[in-house]
Amino acid sequence: MPTLKYAELVKQLRSKEKPRPVYLLWGEEDFYIDQIEKIFENELLDDMQKEFDYSVCFGQDLKGREGLEAVISHCRQYPVMAPFQLIIVKEAQAIDRWDAVEEYLQKPVDSTVLVFSHKHKKIDKRKSIFKLFEKAGVCFESAPLKDKDYMPWTESYLKENGYGVQPQALALLSDSLGGNLNMIANELAKLFVNLPQGTVINEDHVEQYVGINKEYNPFALEKALAMRDVVSCRKICNHIRQNPKEFPLPPLMAIIYRLYARIIQLHSLKGRGTPRNEWAAILGVNPYFLGQYETAATRYSYRETAAILQIVKTYDLKSKGYGGNLAHDAFIDELCFRLLHAC
Repeated sequence: MPTLKYAELVKQLRSKEKPRPVYLLWGEEDFYIDQIEKIFENELLDDMQKEFDYSVCFGQDLKGREGLEAVISHCRQYPVMAPFQLIIVKEAQAIDRWDAVEEYLQKPVDSTVLVFSHKHKKIDKRKSIFKLFEKAGVCFESAPLKDKDYMPWTESYLKENGYGVQPQALALLSDSLGGNLNMIANELAKLFVNLPQGTVINEDHVEQYVGINKEYNPFALEKALAMRDVVSCRKICNHIRQNPKEFPLPPLMAIIYRLYARIIQLHSLKGRGTPRNEWAAILGVNPYFLGQYETAATRYSYRETAAILQIVKTYDLKSKGYGGNLAHDAFIDELCFRLLHAC
């Protein structure tokens, strides 16, 4: 069976159809694997059935051939109370030998549902074990999102849980919580606990319940730089210097680079005569914020922006210890001064 997408797999598991005998959940993004694990653990068997026909083991405890042989031996037993027994192998990336599983996959037992949860790393699809998983059951790859997809994902997740969100609050959440879906979901849970469904999330909600300062945050710095607002940048830099642990340099550098990369891209779109209604999608921004980038493009010429991208590249290397090592407080002040006064 080919690799399934998340929604397809969830629909399949929640249907009344009998599950497939083998599942491989794998990939670098933990969130979807964790969600599917919860469905296996909480929705396929009732409490009485789980007493007799449910077991969990961990990859780090299954070193060598003998460890997996014990699991496979368990797979060949018959269920007691349920239509099938459910066996979940968590942290399967720690398994060092798959011989016993390869043999089992040749003819898996229909009365067993065996689930391997393989996190944090990719699997070589060329290997025979992967091809056997595909043939015997279901494979699900949980790939990390691209940077441009985190904001749409956050908006969609809020909608799925019964909430709307204002564009400014959405940008604040997306830029401040980073690229970890589990962390984003955990922080959004604070909103769900404190606000009734149907609420349209705004910046005040985000500040009150998630704890992200609506005035001093990476999104605010991006906006101040885009507007070439020296006074606002100075205030935000002062706050960053006083709270360095809240503003690690790698995410800040990523946001700053993204800003100027989009500005130079917008200059190129205008130069090529690309219709304006296509700009937001090409830039990967919410149409609500397109005006901000258009204003930024009037305040930074193409030549200035190209020079600034070289400055950002230099300071990105410095932030990693190459070509000079500035202290955090001096770094952000010096960088923003050069960005604002580039000519």
